[in-house]
Amino acid sequence: MSTERYKPGFLEQWGRKVLISIQANAKKPLDSGQSFAIHSRTLLLWGLFWSFWIGFLPSIGFVYFSADLPPLKVWNQETFVLSALIKFAFLLVFATLLEFYLLFRLGFYLSFRMAQYADIELAEEPELITPIPGMMARLVLEIPDPRIRLYGIDPYKHLNERALFFRTVLYKSKVFLSNIFAKLLLKVCLGRTGLRFLIEYISGPVTGIWDSLTTYWILYELRKRIITRKLSDAIMLKIKSKQRNEIFLESSVRAVALSIVFTKTFHPNFEYLLFGLLGLLPHRDNLQNLDDWNLFVDSFQKLSIKEQKWPIAIFALCSSFDGTLNKEELQAFEEITDLSPTWLLDRVRHLSETIKKGELAESLLWMEKILPEEPIL
Repeated sequence: MSTERYKPGFLEQWGRKVLISIQANAKKPLDSGQSFAIHSRTLLLWGLFWSFWIGFLPSIGFVYFSADLPPLKVWNQETFVLSALIKFAFLLVFATLLEFYLLFRLGFYLSFRMAQYADIELAEEPELITPIPGMMARLVLEIPDPRIRLYGIDPYKHLNERALFFRTVLYKSKVFLSNIFAKLLLKVCLGRTGLRFLIEYISGPVTGIWDSLTTYWILYELRKRIITRKLSDAIMLKIKSKQRNEIFLESSVRAVALSIVFTKTFHPNFEYLLFGLLGLLPHRDNLQNLDDWNLFVDSFQKLSIKEQKWPIAIFALCSSFDGTLNKEELQAFEEITDLSPTWLLDRVRHLSETIKKGELAESLLWMEKILPEEPIL
């Protein structure tokens, strides 16, 4: 069974190196007795604060220095205009590169600290396509999860490609659109007043606010992925604690594969679980159509009543990894109602909420409540 290998681009490779370098030079923080949730909230607030100034100051500096350039409407002096254009472009590129570089460095540092508070090592993990440093680098650099298909699993079979395209276009143009809208609004409000000179400076606070929100979202998403990596570790430890039969492992692999399809992305922690479970299967190359729902149901129906609880519990846990339950996941729970007790969905919802809130210890407790009490021999 072939796998499609992912080759990280230049930016992701740079991000990985920066994160490893930060770890190599960092000191372990003193134990303050505070929980991961408190530490992570503090990091989110620091991200908001510093990102605002990183976006605000270069934008204001650009407007200030570009105001001294000669007007570009002097078309009868071509050399003069070309010189002004070059200076304008240089200022714009310099301000933009400075802003993004500082934002990336801030994101890398805060991301590392968050992983450190969760006691996660930034190891290269060569057996994975997406090791921890790669996951963190892509989030900070706003690089989407790689569009790969592994072991015949297609995360995009239910994906609306057209809707995804328009969301991507709007996302990439967010700063431009927000600046234009703000300037037009101020022109209407201030255009005939003595305050019209303020219009050009609106890019400063708008960019600062947007950078703050973007950094907050990045760290918020990273916090969920850090918690779910800890959950994935705990799941794998429980499964490895006893020898499992091949049908049990196949059913568990299918549970993870279906979660990938329902979430519509190769979430790095799904990859971690998938590779971990496949590594326990002696005949994994013979598996077919891992993301087929009917084959998943058929596989766990071959198990004993006690064993059946595990693939369903793994599917339930994976459903909570992104902090939400979508329509397909809820429908899937309805289809296996006979084997999935009503309290299971309630516990999954509780787990999803604790993941979103950044409660690492609480999330691990809810994981224990979802998994069967005793390992299957």
